[in-house]
Amino acid sequence: MAAVTRATQTLLLAITGAVLIRMASGDAYLRYVNSWMRWPLIACGALLVLLALVDVWRQDDGEEHDSHVPRAAWLLFVPSLVFFLIAPPALGAHFAERAQTAPVALEPADEVFLPELPDTDPVPVLLDDLIIRAAYDGGATLADRRLTFSGFVSRGGSDRWFVTRFGINCCAADATVMRVAATGVEPPADDQWVRVVARHVPGSGDGGTSEPEVVVEELELIEPPRNQYR
Repeated sequence: MAAVTRATQTLLLAITGAVLIRMASGDAYLRYVNSWMRWPLIACGALLVLLALVDVWRQDDGEEHDSHVPRAAWLLFVPSLVFFLIAPPALGAHFAERAQTAPVALEPADEVFLPELPDTDPVPVLLDDLIIRAAYDGGATLADRRLTFSGFVSRGGSDRWFVTRFGINCCAADATVMRVAATGVEPPADDQWVRVVARHVPGSGDGGTSEPEVVVEELELIEPPRNQYR
């Protein structure tokens, strides 16, 4: 690998900073990190650009332009190159089928409060809320209710399919799978986002050791949401 001149390093700093700012200014960063990281990314990008400008000023102030820095500085260019040439999508079905489903951490029963669902029909629920309700009491608060929720299609063994989402704390690297097994209709293609109206199968998902199951009554194909992670 060729050595990196000081001028090249300055250019790499500026490009990397500009890429961070561009990603965080739109929605592209949501494919890789949580929404709260927008401003830290913009701040980091601005700092890199500022460092590049300071380096240019120092060079113009008499420092040698042909001085060299470690070859590892080329690695600064790798994230920018990947973003411009490939722009990896958000995690999807392929990863979900190989990842471990997020466990539900159960607390003593007297410390758990699950409020009754609203009277609307169907009642909108988040996928993680559905999973938690199924885990704590076998779905007692879901009984006889039509639920509507969204996610993307993924597969499992024995021709099972799931309505799936990922939960992340910081970035896609720590993603965990949240999914509900679905029956009642033929599934769309993998990675297709859907909104379903379904009923929870009583007892399924109890204890948080397996996925809850639902019987789908209605299925609508939808566009992926702006933020695909929970």
